[in-house]
Amino acid sequence: MKKALILLVPALALLASCGDAIEIPDVSGSGNVPVIDPDVPLSGDVVFTATIEDLPDGSQAVWAQGETILLSDGASVQTLTNRAAAGQVAEFPGKVTEGKTAFVAVYPAADGVSIDGTTVSFEIPTSQTAAGPAYKVAKASGTQLYFRSLVSVVHFSVGYEGVTKVRFQTTGGHIAGAVTADYAGETPTVSATEDFVEVSGEFQPGQTYSFSALPGSYEGITIVAYSGEKATAHVSVGAVDLKKGLSVDLSALQQDIPTYRITNMWVAGGTGPEYGGAGVIDILTKPNYWNTEDGRGITALKDNYYQLRPDGTFVNYAGEDGRNWWFVYSGSVNPANGKDLDLRKFYDVLPLSEGRYALNGSTVTFTKADGSTTQALFLGPGTYEVPGAGGKSVTITRQALAFTITGGKDDWNNIYKDYDKIAARPRALFIEMEAMPDGFVVPEASRTTDADFEYVEPGSTFDWASLPGSWNVFGGNASPFGIWVLGGSGDDPAFVSPIDKSWDWDDTIWKESDNGFVIAVTSMAGTTVTGTTNWWAGADGAFWNYTWKGTGEDLSRFYNMIPKGKHEFTLDMKTMTVTYDNGRVAKFLIPGVHTFAYGKTFEVRDNCFALAFHLMDPIPATSQRWTDVDRFVNAPLEYVIMFEKQ
Repeated sequence: MKKALILLVPALALLASCGDAIEIPDVSGSGNVPVIDPDVPLSGDVVFTATIEDLPDGSQAVWAQGETILLSDGASVQTLTNRAAAGQVAEFPGKVTEGKTAFVAVYPAADGVSIDGTTVSFEIPTSQTAAGPAYKVAKASGTQLYFRSLVSVVHFSVGYEGVTKVRFQTTGGHIAGAVTADYAGETPTVSATEDFVEVSGEFQPGQTYSFSALPGSYEGITIVAYSGEKATAHVSVGAVDLKKGLSVDLSALQQDIPTYRITNMWVAGGTGPEYGGAGVIDILTKPNYWNTEDGRGITALKDNYYQLRPDGTFVNYAGEDGRNWWFVYSGSVNPANGKDLDLRKFYDVLPLSEGRYALNGSTVTFTKADGSTTQALFLGPGTYEVPGAGGKSVTITRQALAFTITGGKDDWNNIYKDYDKIAARPRALFIEMEAMPDGFVVPEASRTTDADFEYVEPGSTFDWASLPGSWNVFGGNASPFGIWVLGGSGDDPAFVSPIDKSWDWDDTIWKESDNGFVIAVTSMAGTTVTGTTNWWAGADGAFWNYTWKGTGEDLSRFYNMIPKGKHEFTLDMKTMTVTYDNGRVAKFLIPGVHTFAYGKTFEVRDNCFALAFHLMDPIPATSQRWTDVDRFVNAPLEYVIMFEKQ
């Protein structure tokens, strides 16, 4: 953001504007100078008396002895010198061409000032180091001269160090250059040739500097401060009226504040890049992927402004809607469990209201209000390959912040879906931004903040009253399935569905998913539930035979866990353990996320439950690690069946 400056013009109602008629006060000199009435023809030796209009602060101007003026009687131009002692009235002896009654004079009689008839010419330099001569002009029909200002003096200061030049550019009029003022009529006609002034120097904060300018009404002034050849501050000022002789103050120039808006948010990620599972998605173009409750969907970012202030402060303005994105992925596009997902751990990378930033080379470190930090690479326009994303690249047309995302987990069941790249296994986030133009000011209505929000996931509970009745294996023979195995040697097992690997089994693998599970509760006393279950073959009348296709091995010792037919059970609700009358034991899993060996998780859907049978403890990695035979035959750790109410 560029901080706007306000041109402060004191109300000096007594000062006349450029078009005012000239009034000459009744003044006299030392008393030895005869007063000659206006319009009386003069000739020969004449002494002119002169006064100057009051200064902008209301004080009276004082002449110094020896000061000079340039005077024209229409036939000749001469330089006259004040013979009087210092005071408010000066005396200028001179010679007048016979019969002249009209005079035009300029003070001071500096180099480059001329009078041709009734036209005064001088220059206001476009390149200045300080205010030049404050030229004043008098028009008279007698010997009494009253000088009025024809130049304004503008004061300004800077608010930061290193400024070496300030350029003032006007709109709707000229401010400097060759100036002409024609006094032929009752009011002067004034013009100039240039619309800018540049003031050079070693400017220091807190000091006041000035320059000369032509009075007038201007549509606006653009101010640019430079440090060497680099523009470091830009200010646009609205309509300005510079009155003659008026001393005008500008507020201190402040250094530019780079301000940005987000244009694109590229996420690169995906499970199994070597199998084509990686991709790049502009999530800003996917508003339907995000929870939009309370206006905090991803489109909330489109009216945000981001400032990187020179003092290291980072500001995130939430825009007119007063909302930030709250990083919640919509359950409507979540193929894993249909639930909303809080992805703050991946995408909460910028301070939400105010924080700090530090730039070290191309690395930017952001510090949030709570002291936590994130790091990004600052990238210019170009095409960048994403490491670990199967050769996928991102093309940046403006500039971007590139964040590495960690903590994602492979989801082989959704490898080719956007969900996998965004919510399961994101690898990098590229926030592309456009810089706002010079002179831009963040609108007041957009200077909002939104940091005090938190997505609270709805609690998952199980309705125990629903336990009795008929249940089916979740999902049937369609993904997402209800039968899972956590398997694999070493420290990286994974949940894999046997149905999803149907080629590893004979055709009876398809028989298990339509099985029925009827629960009858005989007692619920305190924390103990007793009753019976009836595990029956379903409409196809058959069970899975648990045979490994490659070798014909019978794996029923692992997967024939639920007793077929009607059996009694006891459920201990303190330990959530189910014990069958044949000695089989399972964990009863209610809706929610459950953690197993090596931090691997399984989520039970709402209104469902699952039985988890522990098959074996983890074993060291075998030579067949990460293969199907290792997961299902060598080292199946848990067998989990999820049920939904019929």
